[in-house]
Amino acid sequence: MPSIGPSNITDKLDDEVIAMDPSQIVDLDHYPIDQPDGPACQSLIASCRRDIEKQALCMLPEFVRPDALEVLQTEAQALAPKACRMDNLRTPYGWMCNAGFKPDHPRSQLFRNRSGLVLGGEFPSHGSIEALYYWNPLTEFLRQVIGVDTLYNTACPHLSFNIGVEGEGDQFGWHFDTNDGCAVSLLLQQADEGGHFEYTPFIRSDDDENYAEISRVFAGESELVRQPVMAPGTFTLFRGHRSLHRVTPVGHTTRDRLIVLFGYDQNPGMVYPESTVNDFRNPSSDPYYGRPA
Repeated sequence: MPSIGPSNITDKLDDEVIAMDPSQIVDLDHYPIDQPDGPACQSLIASCRRDIEKQALCMLPEFVRPDALEVLQTEAQALAPKACRMDNLRTPYGWMCNAGFKPDHPRSQLFRNRSGLVLGGEFPSHGSIEALYYWNPLTEFLRQVIGVDTLYNTACPHLSFNIGVEGEGDQFGWHFDTNDGCAVSLLLQQADEGGHFEYTPFIRSDDDENYAEISRVFAGESELVRQPVMAPGTFTLFRGHRSLHRVTPVGHTTRDRLIVLFGYDQNPGMVYPESTVNDFRNPSSDPYYGRPA
C-alpha cells in the first residue's frame, strides 16, 4: 500500500478520494496505540484483555476523532447503496449439523438475517477506511490485545474490510460466530430507532451448551442479555463463538446503521474461498439449517 502523508487530510492518492492519515483518525491522546511499548499503551492493552476475558467484549468509545468520524461516515454513506443484500432465515449454530433435534430445541430455531454488506471491491482505492485497516500500529495493537504471536491483514480482495449496512426493517438475528477468534469492528453511524447490539457473554462452553438458558434468551426471558451503549466512533473487539448475539430490528429511521468490519488472520496471505465470497455476493433466500448431516 502506498505511504500516507503526514497532514490531516493528505495526498490525493487517485482521482476518487483523498485519504486521511490514520494517525489523525485515531484519538491517540486517549488511545496511544502508536507507542506500543509505552506504559500508557501497555495499560490499555491489559485493560482490553481483562474486558474480553471477563465479558467477551472490549469497547473503546470515541476511538475515532470527531473530524475523522465525519470523513469515515461520508465514505461509508457513499458506499452503502453498493451493499450486497441478504434476507433469509439462519440457524444460530451455523457450523454444526443440527439435524434430529425437536422443533422447540434451540438447535432447530431459525432467525432472520436481513442486512447489507459492502464488499472490498467496491471501496475506492486507498480511501480512509482502507488506510486505517492497513495501519501497522493498529494491527500490532490488536495482536497484543488478542495475545497471538503473529497477526496479519487478510489478503482477500472482497472480505478483508467491509461495511455492514442495516436500514429500516433490517436485523441480524441471534447467532454464534463460527470460530473462537475476535471480531473487530468500528461503528460509524447508528439508526434512529433500533439496530442495537445485544449479547449474552459466554453463555455456552465446550462442556455445557446451556440450552435451557439459550431457550430463555430466544423467548425474551433471560436476564443475561446485555445491550451495551455504543455510540458512533466506538471501536470494538468481541468473542462471539461462545456469546450469543444479535443486532435488533431497525425501526423507523432516516439513516442506516453503518459498521466497519476488519478481518485478520495469524497467517499471511489468507484469502476466503470463492464459495464464501459468493455467499455474500449472491446470497440465497433459502433457510440455512447448518452443516448437512
